[in-house]
Amino acid sequence: MNHFLKKGLIALAVATFLWGHEAFADFVTFGSGGSTFGMTFVEIGDAGNAADTTNTGIANTPAGSVSYKYRIGKYEVSEDMISKFNASQSLQITKSALGADKSATLVSWNEAARFVNWLNTSEGHQAAYNFTTGGVNENIALWDSADAWQQGGENRYRHKDAQYWLPSMDEWYKAAFYDPESGNYFDYATASNSPPAAVSSGDGTGANGNNEAVWGNQSSGPADITQAGGLSPNGIMGMSGNVFEWEETSENLANSSASLDRVIRGGSYNSAGNPTLVSSNFRAGRSPTSEIVFVGFRVASAATVPEPGSIAVWSAMWVGGCFLRKRRVRK
Repeated sequence: MNHFLKKGLIALAVATFLWGHEAFADFVTFGSGGSTFGMTFVEIGDAGNAADTTNTGIANTPAGSVSYKYRIGKYEVSEDMISKFNASQSLQITKSALGADKSATLVSWNEAARFVNWLNTSEGHQAAYNFTTGGVNENIALWDSADAWQQGGENRYRHKDAQYWLPSMDEWYKAAFYDPESGNYFDYATASNSPPAAVSSGDGTGANGNNEAVWGNQSSGPADITQAGGLSPNGIMGMSGNVFEWEETSENLANSSASLDRVIRGGSYNSAGNPTLVSSNFRAGRSPTSEIVFVGFRVASAATVPEPGSIAVWSAMWVGGCFLRKRRVRK
């Protein structure tokens, strides 16, 4: 076999392999110049896992079953990220002013959705949420069924082609409490069924081990996003404590009206006395326009796939090999 043709066929085989296997890049940069920032994403696999049906309290609903792979931010969105969004936009998102690396709070659901839309459009992707008015804290409109997300059931809040979004109830719950090794669920997002130790900051490597969280009425407020307590079974920080987080899903689970209350979950630094607040067994509804001092958010995204340009390069090499083979035959 001609040397160049052989190399081309090998390249094509490698390209085919890469196309069928996900790349696990987990750090994405957004913005430009002095307004650049990065977000770390962790892939959540085990698509089609069973839901948790054991909750009997306020959160008495099956949760956590997701039929597809996706990614979720390892950390909550920081004040610095919001500041850099604001620096590049005419729309200005309200936020806390506790420190650049602190979890951003006072951000409404609508404002968080504006931020997520920009993550999409700044990278050339479809916006996740259908804003038809100009106010930063005005409600979205529902997508038509033809444009709405359909995986796991119709979701008219989210566009089917969005690459970044606010995590749904099931996406958030699975990332926080699901153990991919056993297929079971923990009660706390520190890979434990016992209440976490209350700390003002930590990363799960100190005296308490991984079972620590920023809760218990910490007067210092939220911790830096990389010091927000122990990790979930999936390696996500701060899903028990630090700040409550917005879920995309409406409180009644229907996503049928833009004005419906959205869910906050996970507990916060000022959750005092009752560990249920930082457990899997608590959820509460709040208006999508509410700006609350102990509520922030994190971002979810599509699972990583190889860049189409990579396939083009390998295909060109294969075609080049064939072309050289033909030229040699003609001589």
